[in-house]
Amino acid sequence: MKLKNLDLYKKTNLVLILFLAILVIIFFIGINNLKYKDSSNRYVTSALLNPKYLTQIKVIQFNENLFIKKINEQWIVESEGNKFPADTNKIEEMLKNFIKTIKMYKKTYNKNTKQTNNCIFFYTSLNIFSSSQSVSALAFGQTDFTNSKIDIINLKNNQIYQTENYFSDYINPSVEFFIRKDFIPESVSKDSSKIQEIIIQDFAQNKIFVLQKSNKNELESFYKKLNQILLLRSDDLQINLIDEISKLNPVVKVQLELGNNTTAGFSVYKFDNKYFVLTQDNLIFGISDWTYNRIVE
Repeated sequence: MKLKNLDLYKKTNLVLILFLAILVIIFFIGINNLKYKDSSNRYVTSALLNPKYLTQIKVIQFNENLFIKKINEQWIVESEGNKFPADTNKIEEMLKNFIKTIKMYKKTYNKNTKQTNNCIFFYTSLNIFSSSQSVSALAFGQTDFTNSKIDIINLKNNQIYQTENYFSDYINPSVEFFIRKDFIPESVSKDSSKIQEIIIQDFAQNKIFVLQKSNKNELESFYKKLNQILLLRSDDLQINLIDEISKLNPVVKVQLELGNNTTAGFSVYKFDNKYFVLTQDNLIFGISDWTYNRIVE
């Protein structure tokens, strides 16, 4: 009987603990919702960036030293005088989030409001940018304990809003976040129909592979290899290795002939028993042995 009473006691305690846990969760959700009610449920339904400016944006500035610029219809990342090709997909996804119509609850602004360095500015042209004018100027503030809501300050009028958090990736982003990680330039991969020939020089094996689109017997092999090359990418960006790598001879060189005496490609180097890709944009990526073998197979 004592064992049965003990089991009943444990089960009762477990139920009480679960019940208290549910009450705590409900309490915090209620407190969080009171933040909205504190402003008498005043809210606006709008976008952080007016959609009419979507196609006109030429410069996106993060804080003081990170810029994304659209030059000759190509996005580039610029920081501390260095320029890198930008990941267009990430930029387009970011802009979609900022032109999305959302419900924003107004919060009271006061002098004690915690300031933030996580700022973002949108400019419609390089000329307007040089005069320090913007079509949208925002600062990201604190998030709630679930990270599902975030405070956003409109820097033009110091109005603070709380809204759903679609913007975590853009709070103090790194240079590497927006750099394109593919080995072939975007202009080439988007229009691969221009590629007429694939040349792979394997210096380690003293071999050379040539595949031509004009050769019907090689057509299947040509497209298979081309797809492999165009899908190659790496997140292991090595900005500081350019001086070391440039002193070495490549072990593999990949070249795509585009016609009209134009080419695109990259080289593979071995350094410190690891393989690295150097793109024609002077970006260096670490790659695995598997990726290296896929290039030369």
